[in-house]
Amino acid sequence: MKIITRALVRELTTATLAVAFIFVALFMVVSLVKILAKAAAGSFPVTLVFTMLGLQTVEVLSLMLPLAFYVGLILTLGRWYHDNEMTVLNGCGVSLTQLLRPLLAITLAFAVVVVLLSFYLAPLASRFVAQVKQDEGARHQAAAVVPGVFTDVALGERGRDSAVYYVEEMGDGGEMRRVFVAANQSGRQGVLVARRGRDITDPASGGRFLVLENGVRYDGQPGQADYRKLEFERYTIRVELPAPTLRHTPYHAVPTTQLWKDATAGASAEWHWRISKPVALLVLMLFGVVFAYTHPRRGRYVSLFIAIVAYFVYSNMLGIGDAMLKRGRLPGAVGLWWVHGLFLGLGLYLFWLRMRNRPVIQAWPWPRRRAA
Repeated sequence: MKIITRALVRELTTATLAVAFIFVALFMVVSLVKILAKAAAGSFPVTLVFTMLGLQTVEVLSLMLPLAFYVGLILTLGRWYHDNEMTVLNGCGVSLTQLLRPLLAITLAFAVVVVLLSFYLAPLASRFVAQVKQDEGARHQAAAVVPGVFTDVALGERGRDSAVYYVEEMGDGGEMRRVFVAANQSGRQGVLVARRGRDITDPASGGRFLVLENGVRYDGQPGQADYRKLEFERYTIRVELPAPTLRHTPYHAVPTTQLWKDATAGASAEWHWRISKPVALLVLMLFGVVFAYTHPRRGRYVSLFIAIVAYFVYSNMLGIGDAMLKRGRLPGAVGLWWVHGLFLGLGLYLFWLRMRNRPVIQAWPWPRRRAA
């Protein structure tokens, strides 16, 4: 039995990590495209792209790991069925119920990792993401100069005036080339065109300035003949950066210890959502054992397809229950336990069918065609 347990641990862990790696790689590719688009629009500095990508990946790991374990379990046991290894084990007196003990131990080990991710690392990453979006993006607004993108900034010491500037090309050392600025200062609109520009910070005051060189300023009101044309060698504009503000922290970023002290419906829903991830892992283990059975005449992918459908139904019902909790339509004591209880009962029933050597697909009450 020890040899079988070691083989099960090795193959199941390898399959789970391989599936998790694929999920994470796909997520990172999709997220990287979205993050680069936001960085190009000036939402936050380009230097924070990979920081945001890593934090968002940590956020979703607690959701990906249960699914990866579920698929890895089905693939592992499905191979054992397909290669008749389960038949040999049954002939040696190792039944499916005897495999539940090592499977439960492996599931609990992964559940501990999911608990760490769900209760600590994911909220911590969410807080960092919220801080970057709320504060760092505004603090580095003037520094996030992207060629070919119009950037809005506030002007003056109090930020009452505004401007939009456009940089056609960036040179070495952060030098801007062919700069266009449309500014609204003291009620007057002006347009500045300069060959070169630079974004500097005063080391004494900490203020940020946009310095333009070799350009022309057109000043006046549209529709009137009072336009002025001023040629300059050096023109300095003070750029006012918004002060960092700490907005309302979303519930998914609140530490778990604070959720206990919050009696609101949103906090209760978030707490049940976090605890549902390790609980779902245990329920999915039971479904994985059931759907891993491979009928010789149907192939391996029929059961896998039904298993994926069952997972999506389970996850969607959890999402519906979470939405009902947030709106106060379900009491906090009920939480999401009714969803877990429903699928746990269904899993036990399907496992009972499986223990009687009745394949789930055949035992399911599908409509049967009558013989001609």
